[in-house]
Amino acid sequence: MSFRFLISLTILMGCLYSTSNAQSMGYGKSDTIKKVMPPQVYGKPKKSKKADSVAVVKRMQELDQLKHTDSTLFAKPIKNEQVPAEVFDQKETKPSDNKVVIVTRSEDGTSHEQDVIILPNSTDQKEDDIMKSSLANDRSNKLSTAPDDMFAASAPAPVGSWSLLRCVNYAREHNLQVKNAELNERLARLQFQQTRSSKLPSLNADASLGESYGRSIDPTSNQFVTKGFVYNSIGLNSQVLLFGWFQKKIQSEQNRLDILSAQEANQQLKDDISLNVATGFLRVLMAREQVKIAEAQLVLDQEQYEQTIRFAQAGKIPELNVSQMQSQLANDSSTYIGSKSEEQLALLQLMALMNFDFNQSFDIQAPDINAMEIADAYSFMLPEAIYNHAIQHQHQMKYNHLKLASAKKALRVARSVQYPQLALFGGLGTNYSSNLKSVTGQTYTGDATIGYVSVGAQQYPINVPQYSYQTAVTPLADQYNQNLRANAGVSLSIPILNGRSAYSSIERAKISILSQEISYQQDQLKLKQDIYTAHQQVIAARQKYAAAQKAEEAAKRALDFAKKRYAIGMINTFEYTSVQNTYNQASASALSSKYDLIFKIKVLDYYMGNQIKL
Repeated sequence: MSFRFLISLTILMGCLYSTSNAQSMGYGKSDTIKKVMPPQVYGKPKKSKKADSVAVVKRMQELDQLKHTDSTLFAKPIKNEQVPAEVFDQKETKPSDNKVVIVTRSEDGTSHEQDVIILPNSTDQKEDDIMKSSLANDRSNKLSTAPDDMFAASAPAPVGSWSLLRCVNYAREHNLQVKNAELNERLARLQFQQTRSSKLPSLNADASLGESYGRSIDPTSNQFVTKGFVYNSIGLNSQVLLFGWFQKKIQSEQNRLDILSAQEANQQLKDDISLNVATGFLRVLMAREQVKIAEAQLVLDQEQYEQTIRFAQAGKIPELNVSQMQSQLANDSSTYIGSKSEEQLALLQLMALMNFDFNQSFDIQAPDINAMEIADAYSFMLPEAIYNHAIQHQHQMKYNHLKLASAKKALRVARSVQYPQLALFGGLGTNYSSNLKSVTGQTYTGDATIGYVSVGAQQYPINVPQYSYQTAVTPLADQYNQNLRANAGVSLSIPILNGRSAYSSIERAKISILSQEISYQQDQLKLKQDIYTAHQQVIAARQKYAAAQKAEEAAKRALDFAKKRYAIGMINTFEYTSVQNTYNQASASALSSKYDLIFKIKVLDYYMGNQIKL
């Protein structure tokens, strides 16, 4: 009897010592010290259940309850700018209050407080249903339909659910990389138009105006003058290539091939965008499936937690099981929060890939997918048949073929430069000078003797009349008309020595052809390797998904048996949670295998040129 009394006294002293230490350190009766000490030392179950896991509340209620506050974090849409500095402070009240006060500071400096109920307390049966109601509210607050959703905060109206095909078509039209590829196509068209227009005759006009000083040549009279004058000249010149060894024609053909290759590159980029959008779409679907699994698991954990409390109160199981269930509930709550975050991040990445406005409401439509039936339809296709189809219809292969043809045309253009060029030219021009004057009038001033004529012995003077003339500068129009000139001729340009520029151009064109052929062969080899790999991955993913489904079914049966055994006390909480975690892992593996199989099927659709849709 004395030995048992000493043991009981030792346990009681340990309880008092640990409780006094917790209170002296500033913790309440329901402090998280319960996590590191066995719950048996607390004595009665009511005191044990007051020590709720604050960590679960901090992760679980932060998403569900903060949506109903006046916080501007969820009231404003996400933009490419820094979020306003807001501080969210949490302070613990007394354990008997069983709540968390959330303080929100807005931009104007005012503070708003709101009480948020945390995990259920066994002292009040109404609080036991808080976890279920929180999950039910979260189901109704979906990402695309909630009026206080961060994507729909500033959107005028929802745009409905988007199917994969609709998302793909939108991204093919609005993605920034696609827009950049369209600009490259426009540049190729401009180059083609320029080359085609170069076949037409050139026509250029020139004009000059100046003033000359000192001894110079008058452009109108071609005589030396010493007096300063103003001069002006205008002219037109034209030239056309008569024969250039078909250089312009070959350049036009090359530019036309460049246009077609730019179009194929644009289409290939759109196909790549389609596959990326399908990947993002499937990621959102998988994230939502994981949210549903985590949500269902939380509901199940809550039920088991309540049942464990009742068993502990009845004395059927030790209070250690209650702590173990609380730990399991906290872990699954963390998984649920992480799944919700992954869902939102996946949706944001999909919107960014589509170049979709974040201020508008956006949600995707989950189709009914039977992955095994889809995989069966592809299992009978041979990879060689897929490759033969892809080599003829893949835009990347068409692009390489067109670029190779363009490189060969460039070689012909480079060779034509080393041959003579025959051209026809012509010109028309006139000029003006201020030295050119016209007589405007004359006045008789008398006669002047310029000599004598002897007739016999008599000499007679020779007189000529003298006049004074009035002159003025010839008008501009008259000079243009009087000085009009024209020329025409044929020119022959023969390249002899040009610093080996023609030779270098030819060699560069040859190297470009070899480089393009190597690139073409590399892409063909890579395409064949990728198709064979993708086909094998579909087969492996189908087998993996079938095995994961069987594992999930077996884990579900094991969990059902574990529930029944746990309800009658045949297994402890640790064994039950181990079975439960095994089922969770099996469900997650089956879900991951399902969407991995669907993605690999879409990869085969990509290589076959099929429309990306579900």
